[in-house]
Amino acid sequence: MNGKLKLALAGCCAVLLALALAACTTQPEPAAAPTAAPATALPTEPPATATPVPPPTPAPTATAAPTIAPTATPVPPPTATPAPEPEPPAEEPPAFQMPPPTMTRLADGVYHYFGFFGSSLVVIADDAVLTTDVYNFPRAQSLKEEIAKITDTPVSIIALTHEHYDHVGGTGVFPDATIVCQQNCQQAFDLFMVAEVGDVPEVDETFDTYQEIMVGDKVVELHYMGPGDGEATTVVYMPEEQIVVTSDMYEPRALTHKNWVHDKNFVGTRYILNTISEWDLKHAINAHSLGTDPVDLYENVDYYNDLYDAVSAAVVEAATQAGGAFGAYPLYDTLPQTLELEQYQDWTNYDTSFPSHVERMLLSIYHGD
Repeated sequence: MNGKLKLALAGCCAVLLALALAACTTQPEPAAAPTAAPATALPTEPPATATPVPPPTPAPTATAAPTIAPTATPVPPPTATPAPEPEPPAEEPPAFQMPPPTMTRLADGVYHYFGFFGSSLVVIADDAVLTTDVYNFPRAQSLKEEIAKITDTPVSIIALTHEHYDHVGGTGVFPDATIVCQQNCQQAFDLFMVAEVGDVPEVDETFDTYQEIMVGDKVVELHYMGPGDGEATTVVYMPEEQIVVTSDMYEPRALTHKNWVHDKNFVGTRYILNTISEWDLKHAINAHSLGTDPVDLYENVDYYNDLYDAVSAAVVEAATQAGGAFGAYPLYDTLPQTLELEQYQDWTNYDTSFPSHVERMLLSIYHGD
């Protein structure tokens, strides 16, 4: 037998052996196969032994994961938010109303008119009526109406307390009145006319330091003591009735606002107030207050004296240390911020205007204006 046949037979035997082994694992042992006649074979390599292959392990049956129905969280029904009630419309501040004018009797035939935040002295006789500043046309018209409630005699004399245009207007409401003013008024009126400012009156009579006017049997004195609030500052005085009238030099327990002190001579104001405080007084009328109590005047005399004393002491000390008056000039930059008069801290405008008062007193002491 040739070699190729031997190899073929050997391969067949190996296949048969593998099949027999596989059958034994699942079937009863079969009957023995008939033995073939022995054949003489040449020695060959031992046949390859097939390694039994275990049956495949069946894949596990997929188990479906239990389906869990989501538990719905109960949602409360929406709560309706009530719409906010509309806010009532903001109340508008009440419209400013001018206080009604007043005519206060001070003595027989003598009155204090206060209207439009301004004062006027009114002196009435059978054949004449004198009044002081009438301010502007609307106020002058109101003053005329109030006087007409007392007398049929028209206003015949208007005595101006100083030259400032907010006091001297409205004189045309009294066409037959004689306008009297200290002689420095006209200089200011000429400037007003050039600048086209204010209602400037035509002055009929001027005086220097003193003029006396008779209204019936009543004496009205006009005094010029130098500049105070303006260059034509005039004090009106009735000695028998003990009544004095000034304009813009003081207010009751209040400092003149800083906006209105720039042309105010503080040394002159102090001198005027000290002078008239020595007169016998029952009433002291100032330009913008309804009250006439002389106590308001006396308290302001104290204020101007205290301010003058404090500022002048600082000037003297600084000038002495520097060896001359010019050494005190730096005070203008420092003293208004450092000086205090605590006894007047509760006065109106102290917080906002006191430094300006210090400046003005300092300049008045230094420059005389």
